[in-house]
Order: sequence, then C-alpha cells, then structure tokens
Amino acid sequence: MPSLNPFRLLGALLLVMTSGAMAIAAEPAPSTLDELDQRLAKMFAQRGIPGAALALVEDGKIVLLKGYGVADKASGELVTPDTIFRAASISKSFTSIAIMQLVDNGKLKLDARLADLAPEISFNNPWEQSDPVRLVHLLEHTTGWPDISTRVELQNGPDWSVRRGVEFASPEYVSRWKPGQFAVYANAGPAVAGYVLEKVAGQDFAAYEREHVLRPLGMASADFTLTPELAAKLAKSYAPDGAPTPYQHIIMPPSGSLATSVRELSRLVLFFVGRGTVDGHRILSPQAVERIEHGESSLAARVGLGGGYGLGNFPLNDAGPSFRGHNGEIDSFTSVYGYSAVQGSGYVVLANGGEGVDFRTPITGLIQAYLSRKHVLAPAPLFPVERAELAALTGFYRNVTPAKDLMRPYAEVLGMSRVTLVDGGLRVGGKPYLPTGKHTFRRADREAASLAFAVQDGETYVLSGGLGDRKREATWRVAGSAIVAALALLGGVFGLLALPVWGVAAYRNTLQAKGGWKLRLMPLLAFGCLCATFILPLIGIGGGIGTMAMLAAPSMLSVPILLCSVAFPLLAAAGLWQGLRNKHASRLVRWHAGLTSAGILGIAAYAWSIGWIGLRTWTM
Repeated sequence: MPSLNPFRLLGALLLVMTSGAMAIAAEPAPSTLDELDQRLAKMFAQRGIPGAALALVEDGKIVLLKGYGVADKASGELVTPDTIFRAASISKSFTSIAIMQLVDNGKLKLDARLADLAPEISFNNPWEQSDPVRLVHLLEHTTGWPDISTRVELQNGPDWSVRRGVEFASPEYVSRWKPGQFAVYANAGPAVAGYVLEKVAGQDFAAYEREHVLRPLGMASADFTLTPELAAKLAKSYAPDGAPTPYQHIIMPPSGSLATSVRELSRLVLFFVGRGTVDGHRILSPQAVERIEHGESSLAARVGLGGGYGLGNFPLNDAGPSFRGHNGEIDSFTSVYGYSAVQGSGYVVLANGGEGVDFRTPITGLIQAYLSRKHVLAPAPLFPVERAELAALTGFYRNVTPAKDLMRPYAEVLGMSRVTLVDGGLRVGGKPYLPTGKHTFRRADREAASLAFAVQDGETYVLSGGLGDRKREATWRVAGSAIVAALALLGGVFGLLALPVWGVAAYRNTLQAKGGWKLRLMPLLAFGCLCATFILPLIGIGGGIGTMAMLAAPSMLSVPILLCSVAFPLLAAAGLWQGLRNKHASRLVRWHAGLTSAGILGIAAYAWSIGWIGLRTWTM
C-alpha cells in the first residue's frame, strides 16, 4: 500500500544512508539539463526501471517534463509526461492540504478530539482521558497506532467508501504509547482524517479533493478514484521479477490512491514553492503551508525538532541543502516529490517497477545536487554545549517505535545505535552530529537539525521526528542480550556441524550410551523453529504480493510460523531439562544442550514480551 513500507525502510536506513550520498559525492553535480537527463536515463536502466517520468522546477517554473522507458512492456508504449502513474502515499500531502483548507476556513481545528469529531469510529487509547487522540495526531502519525496490518494492506475494495475502509481497519487502532509522544508512520491516521473531512465538508472525499484541491491546482485529470480517463492512460507496473502487478483498489484512499501524471503532479511542487499559490490562484494561506511543513504534536517537536514529519510532508535530503516532500509505493509503482522553497526549485519522479525511486537514493540525490548547484549551504548555527552534558547522552539506544508489531524485533535489532562523543558534538550511528540548540542536533553535512535528545520520566531518548525514535538502554542489558543471542546462534551452528558425527555414532549403536538423541536433537530442533519464526515473516514480506497475502490469513506460510513460535520455547525447555538430568553424555554435549537451550529460552522470554509466542501474522 502507501509508502514507507517498513521493511523497505529498514533496508533504506541501513544501505541508502551510507551509499546514497557517497554515490553522488563520487562525481560532481550535473551542470546542465542535458547532463542530468543522460545520467538519470542511465540510472533508471541500472535500477531495472521499465518506465519513469520526471518533472523539474527551477525559479518557480517547470523547466523539464520528460518520460523514460516504457509504460507497457507488451505493447512497447513509451512513457510521456501525460502517462498516468499511481502516486501512492503522496496522497497524504493532498489530504493534509484539504484538511488545512477547512482549518483556514474555521470549520476544523487540528487539536479537536477524534472522539468528538467521529464518535462512531472505535479506537483504543488507554490514555484517552488525559491524552486524547486528536486530528493533528492522525496527520502527523503521533496517535501511537501501529501501521496497518497485511490483512488491511492487501484488502482489495473496489467501490468501498472511506468510512467502510476506516471501520474495517479499526480493530488495529490501538495506541501503544501516549498520543503526542512519538511519531511513527501509520497509514490509518490520514485515512481517518479523510473520513473526518467528509463529515465536516458534507462531501465525498474524492469529490472534495477534485473540487477544492486538484482542479484548482491545475490537475485536470488526477483523481483518488480510477476514472475511465485515468485507466486508459495508466502505465502497467512490474514486480522485481518483471511480472505485471495487478491493480489493487486500496480501502484507505486518503492515504494512497491518487493517480496522476508527472505533468499534473508538478503542480504540487509549484504549490509549495509558491507558498500556497499557483498561477496567481491561492489554494491555501502561507501560514497554513508553513504549518504543513512543521510538526507540532510530538515530543521531538516540543524539544525543538519541528522540522520532522509535518502534515503529509517531511525532509527528504540525506546530505546538503534541505528539501521537503513525500514519497510513495503501491502495486510496484514508486514515486517521490521534493522541493526547496528557499531555492524555488523542486522535482517529481514516478516509476513503474524495478528498484524504483525513493527519497535519499542516488536518483533523488543527483536531482537535488543539480537543483542546488548554485546554492550556498546555510547550516543552522551551532549552540555551545558543555562536554559533560554531551557525555551524559552517550550510550546504546534501542528503537522503540516500530511501525508494525510484525517488524518489531527487526527494528529493535537493526535500529540499535550507539552514541559516542566527538569534538564539539556526538556521533550517532557512525555519523557526526553538532548541537544547534539545547536539545537539537544537525548532521555535519546538513543544513537543518534532524535529531533531538529528550529526558522524560527518567528515560533518555534520541528522537528523529518520524523515522525511528530510540530509548537509551543500559549497557549491561545490551551485553546480556548479545550473550543470549550468541549462545543460541553458536549452539545451533555447533549442533548442525556435529550432526554428522552424531549420525555416525547412532549408526554404530554407541549414541545411546552417550546420552542418546533427545539430548542432542531438542536444542537443535528448538534452534530450527526459532530461525523459522524470525526468518519466515521476512521471506513473506520480501516475496511480493503473493507471499504477503499468505501472511495476511491462515496459510501454508503463516500457520507454520505460528506453530514454530510455540514450539521453539517448548523444545528449548525440553533441551535444558535433558542437559540437566542426562548423566550419560559427555560434559561437552551436556553443556552444549544446556547453554544452547538457555540462550533460546532467553530469546523466548523476549518473544513473549512482544507478543511473538503464538505469532499470528494475519493480525499484525
């Protein structure tokens, strides 16, 4: 469905942030449009993208509209600036613009309570009395709700109303922390906001967008429903293996169903560059545009980091001058738009397959480098902080805001980062950050602050404003977790290597006198079930729509995951018991069984704490 797929994002956080900027830095920025054009065409081909469309804006004017490759492999139809693509989560920008129109007109307030605006929509917020879910939380992803499950993400609902889709997903609207504390991407929020818009405006969401946002912007055919006109020009999209991807009618249109061309979507860049005005026609007040660009409802914003995720709008750049915008991903279509109001420039890129286009990649990095070729970097000034104050912030930090419960263990392991001291600042995740305020820090090669530190209820957090907030962990806890994981991993590998030796002993009828099979197999079977529990969900997510659908319901993939998640702690407990009571085996074999099982039981305790014992992927 819509963008910022959590598993794709994990890869982006690990790979793009180290390679994207480096790839651009390896050669100078293009100096002409022709050079940029040639290098982009090469990049699209290298990334296996069948077709792409590009729009460039400089000095508030569109300077390039171009198509690359094919919209349909079978017919060979070429991409043009008028080819229709699915814009996916860029839809959220339009939803926020529409909401802000109602705010501008005095018909809505961002701090209005959801329970007052739409009491018929059920949700679970344990802190509702003191910290209610508000409209602003829906748009800034600060409700505390997890992102939608595969059950909702893969539901195909042609002709569903916005309300029907919102109610279908409502069992998942559970705040995991106080609303307004952390920002974490959740597709349901903007969809519920779209339903609120319908109630307040007294008009269907898609119709309101057409009448008040899309057509006034100059987007003559763009729509949140697949009209016959759009369907006739819609590009085909292709999975990584080259197979066509079928069209899905997602059930949360305000979060991701916009279909448009690059020519029309470039009008959104003009809107932001023009601070709410396009071709002399005002769509939104400059103050409302400013509000869209600045988050206010999270802990990060309250300690000074207002430049994170705003209202369907967030910072895109990995390094250098600041760009804001949004990205999207749906049905193998990918999209991204970005702009710099200071420079009066921006871009839109749409693609229909391959590795796709996204923020903080070599493609967007190249475009931003070109648009910023004359821009003089203006980094936020530094703020003096005592070394002792900086030292108090060092340590290990664990990701505490996984987008989905199905990705929590991966987010916590891959999202673990270490903060250390460097001259005048901190090193976070291997990158130097310099203080720009009492709580805020910017990366040395960026203009704006992108991290903030905060102490709340005795805990220290490093906050990014929407892409993974982290809490400091005690060093002993991190070390203990590493030891437990090492025991399980090394024990499992040792068991696999020893398996042929044990087989020979069994063949010679000498194994029983040395403790038998139970002692040896219980930890090994526990290790196998443990691996299946944590690896099979990744295979399901990475395998495309077909395997994701198998996670979204009881199936030949999801049921084995459930069974293995129950089996591995039971087998580990049996293995530990065997290691303690079996007196016939050698000390090495008994220690192997005991320590391996103990390590797996330690992981089982963690799995229990996050709801992964008896794992039902179709609920996550």
